[in-house]
Amino acid sequence: MPTRYLRCLPALLLAFVASSCAPTYQLGVRPAAPHTLEASGAEAAEATADGVALRLSFEGYEPDYVVFNVEYRNDSDCAVEVVPTAFGYAPLRLASEANPARPVRRGEHVPAAVAAATQHVPWPALPEAPLPALDPEPAIGALDAGAERAAAKASRPDWVGIALMAVSLGMDIASSAKGRETIAQAQTRAVVHDAAVTYNVISSANRVRHAATAEVLARRAALLREYALRRVVLEPGQQVRGYVFLPRFDHADGLEVLAPVGQQLRSFAFVQSHQRR
Repeated sequence: MPTRYLRCLPALLLAFVASSCAPTYQLGVRPAAPHTLEASGAEAAEATADGVALRLSFEGYEPDYVVFNVEYRNDSDCAVEVVPTAFGYAPLRLASEANPARPVRRGEHVPAAVAAATQHVPWPALPEAPLPALDPEPAIGALDAGAERAAAKASRPDWVGIALMAVSLGMDIASSAKGRETIAQAQTRAVVHDAAVTYNVISSANRVRHAATAEVLARRAALLREYALRRVVLEPGQQVRGYVFLPRFDHADGLEVLAPVGQQLRSFAFVQSHQRR
């Protein structure tokens, strides 16, 4: 074993042990100054302008998004257009860099810098501009198209596999008709048979994978279609409710959510907590 590797081995082992023992944190979002409670008990922030009321509350996390529950009510005398892509947020921090790690007790809430340091993860820079919300319309279209392509691949006949099985079956029939075959012929027939079986097993697995992909994409499209906040015109007295999907940025202590209320763009302050599991 090279001497250089032996010298690096203790450091590598220490890094592995540190990463494997790194604490995990539960993320949560709540309004910095909640105005009311949802029926579910979730804290919500509210604002009213130009006769339009907005209630905003945290719904949950997805792998790529932080989801907010949005409710608009039009109490004005004119129609109001609701545009989900007008939402966005700027992540905020208590510290500009990850500080040296310190012991964190279970259940303790810590700043994002401490959580990053104890987990030994990179400390990314804050984005320069507010992160825009997901536009549900093209997302739904892309998901539907992807589901259709995957479903087509899952149902498409594999003519190569069919041809291989036909050749293998033909060789078996020919061998039975002859009654005798040489060792070379038997080996060739076995190779063709194994190749046909192996290819069709892989092909079947691929079709199952494509079918599963189609189902996942179709479910995601159905979820967005049913629950996402969509572009809509609210007539006087009408209201609408739906989810807004904002890109996740876990290395932040606060989220300054920007949302249109009437003719104004209002700012809502939310706290993103990191609680030691």
